[in-house]
Amino acid sequence: MKWLFLIFASILILSFSSFPAFAMPNANYGGFYKNYKKPVKIVIGVNLPGQQFGISMLNVEHAINYIKSIGGKYSIQVVFYGPIVKLLITSHKMCNNTIKTLRSEGVSFRVSKNALMLNHVNFKNIPRFVKIIPSGTLQVFKKINEGYTYLIAM
Repeated sequence: MKWLFLIFASILILSFSSFPAFAMPNANYGGFYKNYKKPVKIVIGVNLPGQQFGISMLNVEHAINYIKSIGGKYSIQVVFYGPIVKLLITSHKMCNNTIKTLRSEGVSFRVSKNALMLNHVNFKNIPRFVKIIPSGTLQVFKKINEGYTYLIAM
């Protein structure tokens, strides 16, 4: 009986872990942020192209929409490291359109120099508004120490 419960619990956990996490449009979150006056500070780590990139950018978009709807302020930084850096080249239209749109909302972007070198991406091919930093993981740690909440989509 114990094994049956463990199998059922595993199936349940695995089935829910495949759902992307994102903010619901027009959600009030039980009024949690109603009287929240501090700027919301978020750092997002993105290292994989595809679904992780898409979910992360969607999370940023939903966070901005909600925070703006309550008249709040925010500081959001996206840190790229790992294979995702291959898509940051200026000729990759979809990725660049997404980050340009978020940049217009005040989101800042950083990319790991280590990841650029390991993935053989020429620094000159990265959009000028994406600041190159020595290490993506160290940047995330730095922002956490500055009071940012870390968000990563799996």
